[in-house]
This record gives sequence, C-alpha cells and structure tokens, in this order.
Amino acid sequence: MDVYSGVRWSALSKYGAQGMQVVVSLVLARLLAPEYFGLLAMATVVTGFVNVFKNLGFASAIIQRKTIDARLLSTLFWVNLGMCLLVTGVLVGISPAAAWVYDDPRVAPIVAVLSINFLLAGFTMIPTAVLTRRMAFNKLAVREIAAVIVGGTTSITLAAFGWGVWALVAGSLADSAAQMVLINLLSPFRPRLVFDGQGLRECLGFGLNLTGFNIFNYFARNADNFIIGIFLGPVALGYYALAYKLMLLPRDAVTNVVTRVLFPAFSRMQGDDERLANAYLRTCGAIAFVTFPMMAGLAVIARPFVEVVLGDKWLPAVPLIWILAPVGMLQSVWSTAGQIFLAKGRADWQFRWGVLAGLIIVGSFVLGLPWGVVGVASAYALACFALAIPGFYLPFSLVGGLRIRHLVRTLLPYGFSASAMALLVGTSQYVLERLGLAPTAFLALSVALGMFTYFFLTLWIRPPAVADLSKLLPANWSAIGGRTASRQARSIDISAQRAGTSSAQPRT
Repeated sequence: MDVYSGVRWSALSKYGAQGMQVVVSLVLARLLAPEYFGLLAMATVVTGFVNVFKNLGFASAIIQRKTIDARLLSTLFWVNLGMCLLVTGVLVGISPAAAWVYDDPRVAPIVAVLSINFLLAGFTMIPTAVLTRRMAFNKLAVREIAAVIVGGTTSITLAAFGWGVWALVAGSLADSAAQMVLINLLSPFRPRLVFDGQGLRECLGFGLNLTGFNIFNYFARNADNFIIGIFLGPVALGYYALAYKLMLLPRDAVTNVVTRVLFPAFSRMQGDDERLANAYLRTCGAIAFVTFPMMAGLAVIARPFVEVVLGDKWLPAVPLIWILAPVGMLQSVWSTAGQIFLAKGRADWQFRWGVLAGLIIVGSFVLGLPWGVVGVASAYALACFALAIPGFYLPFSLVGGLRIRHLVRTLLPYGFSASAMALLVGTSQYVLERLGLAPTAFLALSVALGMFTYFFLTLWIRPPAVADLSKLLPANWSAIGGRTASRQARSIDISAQRAGTSSAQPRT
C-alpha cells in the first residue's frame, strides 16, 4: 500500500470511528445519568496514565527496524504480554487506593474491571505493529471501525436494560475484545515459543527511550491544567481548556491522521535521505495547506464564533483563542518532526530533547501566572515559538540535505494565503458590523468569505499540496491536481532547491 492509500484508510478509520463514537455518545447521554460518565472518567484518569507503560515502545521498534524476523516478533510478543499482565495486576492492586483518593468506593471495581483491557491489549499490540509496518491500513481500519460498532452496541444495549456505569465499562471491554479477535484474524503473525535475547536488548534500547519520552510528555502536556486549576481556579481553567482544545483541532483532525502513516513510510526511507527529505517537506506542505487556514480563520472569527456557537458566557476565552491559534498552526507541522527521530532510530535524542523542551514549557506556565490565564497562554506561545528552531534543527540534522530554509520555503505559500485570507475577512468584518446583521448571519458570511478567498488564492498560487492532496481522492478525481505537477516539482524537490550545489553544503 502506498502513502496516499495509507492516508485515505487512516482518515477513514479515524473519522469513521469518531463519527460512530459521537452517535453512540449521544445515545448513551440520553440513556444514562451524567454521574455514570463521571465515574468512568475518574477511573480512566488512573488507567490513562498506566497506559503509557503497556508496550515499552516495542510497536515503534518493530515499525522502525530495517529487518525483523518471526523469532524477534515472538520474543517481543511474549515479553509484551507479560508486561500487560503485570500492568493488569498493578491496576487491580491499586484500585482501592483510587477509590480512596476520590472518596468513592464505586471507583475501585471499575478500575479493576477496566484493567482487563490491558490484558486483551497484550494479544493485540504486536500483530497491530506488524500490519502497521506493512502499511496495511485497510485492515487496521476494518478492525477499528468494527470494534467501535461492537463496543457501542454493547453499551447501548446494556444501558437500555439499566446497567448504569457498567454499560460503559462493558462497552469498553467489548471494544477491546473485538479488536483482539479481528486483529489476530487479519494479521499473518502467529507467536512461537522462541527467544531472541540480542534483538530484545536492541528493541528495549529504542523502546525505553520512547517510553521515557511519552511519560515525561504526559506530565508536561498536563501541567498547564494542573497549574491553572490550582492557582487560578476552575473558571479560568475552563476558558483555557476550551481555547487549548480548539488549538489542537488541526493536530487531531489532520496531523495525527497523516503521521500515523508517516512513521512506517519514513522508516522504509531511512537509508535514502534525499527521498526522506522530499517526502517530509511534501507532507508538511499538505498539512499546512489545511491547518493554516483553519487556525488563521478561527483567530479572525473567534468572537462571532464564540457568541454564536458557545454563548456569551464563553467570551473571556476569545483572547486565549487569539493567542493559541498561531501555536496551533506551528504545532500542526512541528508534530511531524518526531517521526524523523523514530524513523532514524534516535528515540534517545527524542527523549533528551523532550525533557529539555518539556521543562521549558512547564516553566513558561509558571512564569505566566502573575498575569492570569492570558499570561499563561502568552508565555506558552512564546516558549513554543522559541523552541521551534531547535525543535526542527535536531531531527533535520539526521537527514542529509534537509534544512530549515527548505521547510520555510515549503510553508510560505500556505502562510501567505492564510494571512491574506485572515486580513481580508478581518477587514470585511468592519463593513458587516455596520450592516447590523444578526450574529449567525455575520458568522456565516465571514466563514463563506474566508473559504472563497482561500479557494481563489489556491487557484492563483497552485501550491504543490493541491496535487498531493488530490491523490487522496478517488482515482477519477485525482487528475484535478495533475496540472500542478510542474510547479510541484519546482517548489518541493530538494534536488531542484539545491541545484548546482554540493550535498556537503553547510547546515543552516
């Protein structure tokens, strides 16, 4: 399966599963009391953290390695299964402590039963990694969508029969069980009773660094909520959480779909730096083509959006959206840099950089506190932009011929188009305000003008991403982007960018 097919199936899997989850959630919300969802949320705080430890980075190690045999796969399967069994036991053991922390005895049995998910995951993760390595995203999509259907049907049925919170727990277990059965039916991997000590040590060296990064990243990513909640209170945290969630939209909706395919694709290219560099830049361009106008548009229509969609009570979140929208643009591209670390087998570099960057970001939250939640958001934004250059330079140094100036050149058309769109929409709002339009009409016209402007600029500039993204469409539609092929080659290809220069040129 090629990268374009992989992205298509990855998108189908993510959006199809998410769409079904939304429907299931709406039905369950009508059948169950909010208290039951709160109980499940309490339990998943505990299981969510423990989830970081369940695979020791073996899945990524399998995808990254140039070659891997059945002997090593079997070794990793049994070690991973043992780790999942240990995690299951630990969760059962600490479940009474979780109930004590929440001062609610109902939490203990929920945590204990949910721990079964980790045992089921022990039979799932290695076969899933094998399919991901082979870029068999069609099979992964079948697994994920079918599992959501099974889990959702289970929850809805039991909720209708009055099972309360246990309907939610049973749905989670049914989802995991369905994934386990389906992935083992779809994957060609079958474990054997063999052991490869040398391969295990190599994978542990890679995987433990990745696990360390994930653990530290978990705390760093949640430190802002903790700090704001403790020092500024729940109201300020509510405004910040809303703006932060909107900031993550491009990463969650676009970047995560693409990066799921990037890792196995980049791992196949790890010995061909020029091909890897070209693929990386094309990917960043395609992401920016979608995410830059999303966030620029959100920033310029923040006030009418909040008024119409969320209500006046959320207006204090508007300045936070203005501050964090540019960070969303940056992070939609920056999030891809970690795939280079992994594809090149340098999870140790990623871990060390993650610790340093995480400490700086957490420090920015503290430094911004005297100015309230706006100060925290502003300090965070400044820290992110200050870290961007070293954040790109480090992984780029692993790829010969990949420079920051190439990335800047790749992103310029999308930055220009998004900025021009935002400027036009922002200026037009002064005219629309004088017309005395209702807030809904004002928002609708602003969105329509922004979409039309960006579409017009895209037709005029014809950025390379149009050709790349058109390949994600059905075959009879992809010819639309074919007319941009010559521009694409001139704009993206590393060889063209450095024509007449030596590959040994100094790094930027």
